[in-house]
Amino acid sequence: MTKEPKGTNSELIKQPVVDRGVSLDDASNDFKFAAAVAEYGMILRDSEYKGDASFNQVLKLANESKGLDLEGYRSEFINMVESSQKLMEKK
Repeated sequence: MTKEPKGTNSELIKQPVVDRGVSLDDASNDFKFAAAVAEYGMILRDSEYKGDASFNQVLKLANESKGLDLEGYRSEFINMVESSQKLMEKK
């Protein structure tokens, strides 16, 4: 949905998503890292769609796709996931 900044009417925008059949192994590092972030969010929300998501899986994917990380944001995310995992283990 989109709406003008001061508008009152929303407009639905549809964009088809086509499965190109690319495996996760062949995906870009940016895509893989985004997938790790999404998986982490589903774990934190205890989403019904999380399937077999786990902190270990998030960490593996995030570490493998970290790349150069010039600004350090990806490393910071990985540290946050590790801290979350430790906190959840103490529950």
